[in-house]
Amino acid sequence: MPRTADPATRDRILDVAGRLFYTRGIRAVGMAEIMTAAGCGKNVLYRHFPSKDDLVLAYLQRFAEQIDGSMDAAVEGLEEIPRAALVALVREVADRVATRGYRGCPFRNYLREMRDPSDVPGRFALKEIRALRRRVDRLAAEADTEAPDLLAERVWLVIEGLYASAPYGDRSEAATTAVGLVQDLLAAA
Repeated sequence: MPRTADPATRDRILDVAGRLFYTRGIRAVGMAEIMTAAGCGKNVLYRHFPSKDDLVLAYLQRFAEQIDGSMDAAVEGLEEIPRAALVALVREVADRVATRGYRGCPFRNYLREMRDPSDVPGRFALKEIRALRRRVDRLAAEADTEAPDLLAERVWLVIEGLYASAPYGDRSEAATTAVGLVQDLLAAA
């Protein structure tokens, strides 16, 4: 009689894989290394994650849950104040980027490393990035400005700039500058 999959084992495997993927990259980490680090056998790993793509997708989905929750919390209570919500959204990204140990957005890291957005994890990563862009577009449209599309594009470039600059220079300074820049954009809009 086959044993049922233990959710705690699944979480342990995903925790280990997530740390390894985030710090070293998807390609650099093999399934054998994950098995060793998670203390599980091949059958257990493949019962929970039939392929490496399934494991990578679960890693990206877990991150999406975390970031979506963090962004929702950042704008909570600001639904009627879209300008403040835009600043809060950028501040959330800025705070995350400035966090010690931050090694980039896992979605963007995946797309940069794998260079194929057509696989299942790639499509998921693109979907998440586009969802954030739609959120920025919606808030800019609700911000009562003459050029909401231009505002959205500029705010989006600030966010992308935060992600792109994370490996370089003073991330805390970049975070503060990014939030100030969005405040300036809104004041001028």
